[in-house]
Amino acid sequence: MSERLHADAARALHRLHADGALRQVDVDFAHLLRDRLRAAPAVALAGALAMRAVAAGHSSVALCDVPRLLDALGTSAQLPDPDDWRAALRDDACVAVDGDLQRGMDDDARPGTLLDFSRDRIALRRYARYEQALAARLTARAARVRASPGDLDALRALLARLFGRGDGDAAAALDRQALAAAMALRRRLLLVTGGPGTGKTTTVARLLAASIEAARLRGEPAPRIALAAPTGRAAARLGEAIDGVLRADLAAGRIDADIAGQVPTQARTLHRLLGWQRGRVAFRHHAGHPLREDLVVVDEASMVDLPLMAKLVEAVPDTATLVLIGDPDQLPAVEAGDVLGGLCAACGDGLSLPADDARFASALLSTTVPTADDAPLGGARVHLTHGWRQAGAAPLQSLAGALQRGDRDAVYAAFAGDDTAEDVPVLSRRHGDGAALVDALRHEALPAFAAVRDADDPARALALAARCRILTALRRGPFGAEHWNAWCAAELGERMPYFHGRLLMIAANSERHGLYNGDLGVVWHDRQGDVAVWFDTPQGLRAWRPAQLPVHASAYATTVHKAQGSEFDRVLLILPDSDARVLSRELLYTALTRARRSIWLWGAVETVERALERRTWRESGLEARLRSLVPVGQDAAG
Repeated sequence: MSERLHADAARALHRLHADGALRQVDVDFAHLLRDRLRAAPAVALAGALAMRAVAAGHSSVALCDVPRLLDALGTSAQLPDPDDWRAALRDDACVAVDGDLQRGMDDDARPGTLLDFSRDRIALRRYARYEQALAARLTARAARVRASPGDLDALRALLARLFGRGDGDAAAALDRQALAAAMALRRRLLLVTGGPGTGKTTTVARLLAASIEAARLRGEPAPRIALAAPTGRAAARLGEAIDGVLRADLAAGRIDADIAGQVPTQARTLHRLLGWQRGRVAFRHHAGHPLREDLVVVDEASMVDLPLMAKLVEAVPDTATLVLIGDPDQLPAVEAGDVLGGLCAACGDGLSLPADDARFASALLSTTVPTADDAPLGGARVHLTHGWRQAGAAPLQSLAGALQRGDRDAVYAAFAGDDTAEDVPVLSRRHGDGAALVDALRHEALPAFAAVRDADDPARALALAARCRILTALRRGPFGAEHWNAWCAAELGERMPYFHGRLLMIAANSERHGLYNGDLGVVWHDRQGDVAVWFDTPQGLRAWRPAQLPVHASAYATTVHKAQGSEFDRVLLILPDSDARVLSRELLYTALTRARRSIWLWGAVETVERALERRTWRESGLEARLRSLVPVGQDAAG
């Protein structure tokens, strides 16, 4: 290896640290590789960048995309020659190269191997192993197909009763929902995707009822079902939504009381489902001690990062069915890896199926299902496209579609409409100086938060809290959530930390408390002057003393990332005046689709346009690994 490569790599590492593009932990990792493991300087540089990439949300980064990563980090440091750098990575004992993971070369056999360089991508070996294990397990799971899910005539009648037939677009939409249920009866892996209001939860509730009734038709016990989501709030929403669908379907005669009673309506966080253990990275449930459930449903799959998804898929038994629900246009998980995006790319568009699946579904649904060329996970995705929401739905769905397309003119046209819901404009946009923003929030937000404070009891306060939320792109600064939380508290006339009616959000999972990241609580002073914080938990309303709570913060304003998995009647989105790298089309889409009835957007035209033009960039090798694996073959497992 040339001395020039050594020198170039050392200079690049120094420059990146000086520019602030690398954190101290990234540089320390480079020094570990170089000084203790005798790695070449070029490998040490790659290690620092791999570590930094994970912090930026990438599970790996292609060698050719390293300049793009540096640009995103605000530096233009000179990098080593790519060919020389590539050769150095391939020749170093600290780096696992193409094929090592597939050949089962584990950490015990190569304890100093901390990096992976596969398919020209640099990754921390731990994340490469997550990707490889996830790809292998998903490929095997997708290949597991029931030879016969039961009597086709009986199943055809069952799906017709559950999903019915409408006219025109409604008929096509119901057919797609029934298609998802049909594929859940056939396959062990299913992604149900779609935008807001497309009936994902309705589909899954009926899918669960169909699975239970299909088992009864086969003379088998009802499947054991688990419902889960990444956050406490998302889990609560999933359970509430499924309960609402079951009640409506029971009243309409689509299902009987016995079937409805076997569909669970309580969901857990993923950490609780898998068995979070204090002070440990590993969960109680894993490949050696899998979950007992036969059918596992996970909502808000876009929020699940690579390590958590890998551990989830490992813990779900091979004979069980895994159903992932999500919107691929939302922001990806805060942590590394756009897992849902990679899975969707590997599944195809979700609008067509491989020939065998299409023939099965066409026979079961008495309709024609389009076919497509096989994808690595072909047949494992059904995408819903029809919007069902009613009050205020049309303008909100029109805006969501425009955001998905990045259609600037359509976005502005949506905000220029005059639709109202409950005498409030469904869509409104404003901008001005700081004083104007303060005045606007006094009018738009404070009455809703004052209503929470003035509620008759904690249950009513928590119900009112779902009516309005301020969302921000940033956490700190004059346009950040922290600033506006402090402002709301001051405007409500409160100075003590735990004032009556204060909204709080849990910021860390606590199995001991049964409280999880995203859970919303309200501070309540009773008539005796005692102070408690009330939360709506799966066990009902529960209260804790403030000092008992895990890490938490005020929740009048939250970042868009924190709001994922939640819905509010009214969303007030505040964008910064100056450009920020977090602004993206996905951030706008995620924020504005949190609204059920109306949206109030504060942002300059230029800021909105910059966000529409910028796409969230997440690097991952998952799709490539899925495409490289050969399916292990289909079986007839029941």
